[in-house]
Amino acid sequence: MTVATTAARRFAAITLCVAAPLAASCLTARADATARRPGAELFITVRTAAGEARSMRLTCEPDGGIHPRPEEACDALREVDGDIDALPVDDRPCTFLYQPVRAEVRGHWGDTETDYARDFSNACVMRRHLSPLV
Repeated sequence: MTVATTAARRFAAITLCVAAPLAASCLTARADATARRPGAELFITVRTAAGEARSMRLTCEPDGGIHPRPEEACDALREVDGDIDALPVDDRPCTFLYQPVRAEVRGHWGDTETDYARDFSNACVMRRHLSPLV
């Protein structure tokens, strides 16, 4: 083995000894950052059968985003620990007019991924089930 080959091997070994702990700490920090997500970030979309759509972004902790009532929506979700199906249903009556709408909520509530989609017979029925989220 030549002196140049031995020196190159030593340099490579030293480089690996220095770089390996740094790379491991970076990977661990990345995994920790993605594993613990505080608060919530939800993208809410309401679509009509006519193809019209409106979208909102809701963040909780801190409450905000592009949403008309973020504090009210976040408070309602906190009451049910982010379970959209568990939101209380308003008992006000709605008409039997059939104008279907679809509500979709995607994002995360803390560490839990949220992927909610439901069709409603009209906007009134949707609001009864999802207010103040929509």
